[in-house]
Amino acid sequence: MQIIAGLDGGGTRTKILVESIDGSFQEEKEFGPFNLNSIGRPAFKKLLENITSYLESIGECEALCIGGAGISNKGMTSIINEHFSASSVKRWKLVGDHEIVLVGALNGGKGIIFVCGTGSIALGRDNDGSYVRAGGWGHLIGDEGSGYGLGRDAFFAVTKDIDGYGCHTVLTNLIAQKLGLVTQDDIISYVYSGDKSSVAALAPIVEEAYKAGDEIAIQIVRKNAEAAVDIIECVARKMRLESGKVAMHGGLVSHETSMYHEIISCMKRRMPGFSCIHPEKDSLQGALLLAREMLAE
Repeated sequence: MQIIAGLDGGGTRTKILVESIDGSFQEEKEFGPFNLNSIGRPAFKKLLENITSYLESIGECEALCIGGAGISNKGMTSIINEHFSASSVKRWKLVGDHEIVLVGALNGGKGIIFVCGTGSIALGRDNDGSYVRAGGWGHLIGDEGSGYGLGRDAFFAVTKDIDGYGCHTVLTNLIAQKLGLVTQDDIISYVYSGDKSSVAALAPIVEEAYKAGDEIAIQIVRKNAEAAVDIIECVARKMRLESGKVAMHGGLVSHETSMYHEIISCMKRRMPGFSCIHPEKDSLQGALLLAREMLAE
């Protein structure tokens, strides 16, 4: 049987979706972490061997698309290149995880995706399969319109409230109640002994304060929504699009959150030709779609 396959390599697990070329057969299987740094070189090589053996047990793999977060790791890409160049897989390519998320979300079509979790990035894909992006610079110099952006702005407002030169905000009491952060020392220790996820963890607290009508929380959400639309608008401009779909992906915008609604409100005002959608398919299906495109190429 001739097959194609899409692979979604994550830090905790690897998922692979196999489909016959005629579409009559489909199967999904799960393996361990697709992360060279966490499992080491021998284990990573063994993972690739297991994946290849699995594909061979089903049929002849005509195309494999590998989507992973660590493609900037030259050591990892070198191992992948070496392995699959000598394997029975006829065509294969390695792409970033954002690409398979985008292709899945838009079901292989043209458009934009805004990924909004701890960090933020916007990606666009044209009819010819070319990509453009904006954002994704990381929390030290970017990540506006993200969970980290909300948390950072919330802490900034709370520190001014505690010092006595800022407006009072419900966020101060909520952070004290939910995280036990009351004093300056508490906050400094929490922020600087943790990582960016510690700051992004404030996003649900900002959401609660927003729903309670806290003016500072409302300003924070609206500011970050505007920043998110800045990024989306930049991608649309690069693609020379005046209308189209924008898929919203990530914990901060996957549900009916305040951030989701504020982004939609802002887009209606600034980008009236565009509509926000929830992803049509997941990243694993996006990888499979890219594998099928490889056959056409």
